[in-house]
Amino acid sequence: MNFSTIKKANWIVATVLLATSGMLATSCSKDKNAPVEQGSEHEGTNLVLSVSGINENNDTVVKQGSTNGKAAKYNVQSFSDVDVATTVDNNVPFVSASGIAVKGYNGSSQVAAAGSNLRAALASGVTYRLYLLSSDGTQVISSQQFTVGGSGTIAVTPGTTYKWVALSYNNQDAIPTITTGNTSLLMPQNKDILYASGNITVPSTPGSNVSLPITFNHAFSRLAIELNSMGVFGPMNSGTVSVTGLTLRTGTINLATGAITPEATTFTPTVNWSSFTNIDPAYSDAKIVYAYTAGTTAINNIGVSVSNLAITHRDNNTARTYGSATPINMTFSVTPELGKSHRLLANIVESTLTSSRNTVKWARSNLYYDPSVDNGHNPYRFYANNTQTATTDGRGYFSFGSAIPRKFVSSTVAKQDPCALIYPQGLWKQPSNTDFAPYTTGNGLLADVLGNLLALVIPAPAPGASGLGTNYMQYTLAASNNGSGNPAFGANSNVLRFYHNGEITNVNVLTDFGSDGLVTLNLGNSYGNETAYWTNVSAVNLLGLAGLGGWGFHGANKSTALGSQFVGALGTAELLANVDLLGLNVVSSTFKNVRCVRAN
Repeated sequence: MNFSTIKKANWIVATVLLATSGMLATSCSKDKNAPVEQGSEHEGTNLVLSVSGINENNDTVVKQGSTNGKAAKYNVQSFSDVDVATTVDNNVPFVSASGIAVKGYNGSSQVAAAGSNLRAALASGVTYRLYLLSSDGTQVISSQQFTVGGSGTIAVTPGTTYKWVALSYNNQDAIPTITTGNTSLLMPQNKDILYASGNITVPSTPGSNVSLPITFNHAFSRLAIELNSMGVFGPMNSGTVSVTGLTLRTGTINLATGAITPEATTFTPTVNWSSFTNIDPAYSDAKIVYAYTAGTTAINNIGVSVSNLAITHRDNNTARTYGSATPINMTFSVTPELGKSHRLLANIVESTLTSSRNTVKWARSNLYYDPSVDNGHNPYRFYANNTQTATTDGRGYFSFGSAIPRKFVSSTVAKQDPCALIYPQGLWKQPSNTDFAPYTTGNGLLADVLGNLLALVIPAPAPGASGLGTNYMQYTLAASNNGSGNPAFGANSNVLRFYHNGEITNVNVLTDFGSDGLVTLNLGNSYGNETAYWTNVSAVNLLGLAGLGGWGFHGANKSTALGSQFVGALGTAELLANVDLLGLNVVSSTFKNVRCVRAN
């Protein structure tokens, strides 16, 4: 054999051995506790990751604002120009993983019910890290950071059982690694810490990909402060907000066990108007800000102050400002629970008027329903200004028991209290006959819905009523409720005034319908002469006459036998007719206005 060839071959072997020994030496010199940062593309067996969302189930989530007219449990506070209905609950709104907005105030009053398996979506680009540990959680094997919306795979060994842990801050921040013997991380302040874990066994067959869907849980307690102006019927344009007493703690989380240890020190985040975002991007009448804490002790006296809150009432886009003279100061208390969401809800709602006749709290103007504005969002509202409505405006004329104006209650239109459907649902209701009684001189019977109401006999002036010779009747306010001092409203809305809007009486239920299925707006000579309202009280055998009936209120300018004029008012008992219309069981009645009162 050629000596030079043998020599060359030996040098090649030596070089390979040296390179191999160097690689081994380098491998052995690494920290045995350090995790391996895996790439996203692997040959062989991999876990294929997918993010299902954030678990939003709360054991204590309740259903608020039911449509059955029962008042929700709100703490109502009165300020110089507005009221606020506050509550603390678990109904934090979110966008589900299916893309459906889930709110505590949507049209059907549905919220995230316990056990409903609702999951919130994570935004594309949010970072999370997946850690692989030994099945007993004592050894850190590897980890890799991924982003929501991207593909994610991580290499695993066939036939091995792993404990996996996923961690995210619900933003685009980088997530730290951990090492064996040091699996705890101090979390950043005021971040939505998301945690998920479980065990997974990889099949023994090599090259098999294994699916790993990840559903995160909120590790800390999430506190949501919501400002809502749906109760004043318009979007919030600007305002001044400050929050005090929001004492929070971050904490350390042991990724292997999920245990959270709160820090001893506290911090208080700065919250102002710019901190709030719209819950639904399409509307700015509900704004929210989030805070996160690892503490579980009660946080008392959280102060929320709002001033110069400018809104646009959706009735004729009327500009209105609340809290201009005196700030709206609210106080909340909450006991955080890890993994739970707590909502501190401040509903800005219209204030009421109380007359000297009783303690009933009246709305300042009539109710109307208009689903044509804002795609049906928040369709039940009070008129922005208390004035006589136009003869072409049929949005405020309701049949007895109907929540839809100019429609009869039937087998397809259920009997409902329209006042109870005003946001926040359950805060308002239709008045009862008893509520109206002190404003009348007694009760009268309307035996025929086709009868002439102007012929209704009213024996004497209504107690405390004024407005003779005008297009309205008015009652004196209680000394403790000087409505004229409210700077957010005009003079007409600062008095308890009922306008003579008339009512629809001569209804032929077989013919008087337009192409939209609504009763024709035919007010006749009642417009400008009569005030007519429904109550929520139905009865049988009204004033000795058999049959189903409903109570109402009727007011008008009247004359005595000697010709003296006065403002009169009666409670009216009206018999209701059951009519078979196109196969529907229709309850026929007149169509009157609705003036709501507070349910609590």
